Amino acid sequence: MSGEQQYVDLIFRASKKFANWDPENHLEVGDWGRLTTGRPRWAFWRPKRCVFVKESNIYKDKIAEKYGIPSPRLLGEENPSGLMWVTSLNARDMNIPTNKGKQTPGLAECSVKVGFQLVSGGGTAVLLMVNDSATTIDPATALSRLLGEEALRDCVVVSETHRCASYACYLTSSRTKDIVIGLSSQASENSSSTEAYRKWVRTNRTGYFKGKAHNSGERKYYPLYKLVSVRSDGGNTGRRSLENTVDGEAPSEVLSLPSALPPWMSSA
Repeated sequence: MSGEQQYVDLIFRASKKFANWDPENHLEVGDWGRLTTGRPRWAFWRPKRCVFVKESNIYKDKIAEKYGIPSPRLLGEENPSGLMWVTSLNARDMNIPTNKGKQTPGLAECSVKVGFQLVSGGGTAVLLMVNDSATTIDPATALSRLLGEEALRDCVVVSETHRCASYACYLTSSRTKDIVIGLSSQASENSSSTEAYRKWVRTNRTGYFKGKAHNSGERKYYPLYKLVSVRSDGGNTGRRSLENTVDGEAPSEVLSLPSALPPWMSSA
């Protein structure tokens, strides 16, 4: 399993959402396409990697309008500077020493920081998001109407996205015991003291780490998203006419589309 697959796998098992290996890759609710492990016919430039390959968007190609699917709803605008995180199941929150003398240089000046203790080997995944907001489709059951669209059969649809101003992705090595990660705001050497740039600081240099921090606070990154499969699961056919809806919402007995699984899970 590649590093990307391991990171996606660990985050998915904890959250049922997909971690974006490249958070600068723009994603929108309603994007639809397929999951691939990187065979030549799909994203041949990224062999042996799990990737969502977008084909179109249900809002831009009028499929959402055809089936009466509501516009996406934005959540989480009220917390502009908060820190949110998702970790694999083998990570535990850890207290950080309040005494600056006991902290790693650089972390002592971070106003935003968090620590994790890793309780088992085999690697741990950590995703941090600052100024996070989520966009979703409400109600989620509305997407079951897509089962009537032949073009989407056996495809996956982005039903939720997380967007943030700063992110940090970390995949530990099997030898890592704990980690503290913080976001510093320091005066730039090439600017006046009133101007500052932000950067991620951490206590451990092993494993894979990637992070970006946007000084303006603009939500430019897409580190986490949810996919649903356009297929019937159990007894839910989803093929009900729009006349059977009430105020544009599906009847209570209509189930949501099943969550999409990473390819190595669905084939296991």
